[in-house]
Amino acid sequence: MAWALSGKNFRLERLGPILRTAEPWALVLAFLIFVASNFLGALQWGMLLRMQGIHLPFREVVSLYFTGIFFNNFFVGGVGGDAVRVYEVRRSTGRGSAAFAATFLDRLLGFFTLSVFACGTVLFLPPLSVSPMMGIGLLVLLTGGLGLLLSRRASGLVERLALRILPETIGERVSRVREGFLRGRFNLPLLALAWGISLGVQFLRVSVHYWTGKALGVHAPLSTFFAFVPLIAVAAAVPVSFGGIGVRENFGAFLFRRVGVEPTAAFSMEFLAYLVSLAAGLIGGASFVLRGAKEVRPVSE
Repeated sequence: MAWALSGKNFRLERLGPILRTAEPWALVLAFLIFVASNFLGALQWGMLLRMQGIHLPFREVVSLYFTGIFFNNFFVGGVGGDAVRVYEVRRSTGRGSAAFAATFLDRLLGFFTLSVFACGTVLFLPPLSVSPMMGIGLLVLLTGGLGLLLSRRASGLVERLALRILPETIGERVSRVREGFLRGRFNLPLLALAWGISLGVQFLRVSVHYWTGKALGVHAPLSTFFAFVPLIAVAAAVPVSFGGIGVRENFGAFLFRRVGVEPTAAFSMEFLAYLVSLAAGLIGGASFVLRGAKEVRPVSE
């Protein structure tokens, strides 16, 4: 936080006037959009869990998904919530490896979708002055990774190496996770449907940044958000700060400067987008506490 607030993009004398002119209705809309994206994301994750043979009530899937969103705001790299989701599913069903495979595919589909957005935008909107190689490179990298995970031959090579060089228990877990990935290969229609839902999820989440920008008077075209937000999301996922704080805001200021957005305004916009996700994540925090209370009550009785 100290690093984020000491950079040249954070100017306190500019921040006050920017925040005073914020439109509350746009922030409320951004909050509702993010909540809607979480329900859609829970639907996608539930499908991937069923692909692994894990059948949970949708209400529980939604609760665990919101809980994961809550914890993502506080862990380094923004993946701690994924670990919480896997842990909770394992605790309920005993299917930890299958839950890991489903959650990893859920995250990978999200990054793949964001890459499609970024690549398409920089290719078809050259006035952005962004090298198309930024989007294309990321798309190729994730497409190759997805292909390797679903490839029986490539994943088999990884499994054999794991069994040879890793302790036996870890090697067995790698084998179980590989089986989970290969289930996607044999359920391509369901995997394609999950990706279709992912398109909706990521469209809504990019829109959150657009509406937080609107709240602050940032008038950058919606297309620029589809070019820049995916890159910001990847940068924020690098494990150097809790919840991506600082990385998200400063990288956003760097990118949106290319389309004429004042750096402090861009910094504030990205920080507000984080606060919106944090506010929506409080639903998951409350769900986590209530679920724990229900488990403690019978013991105390």
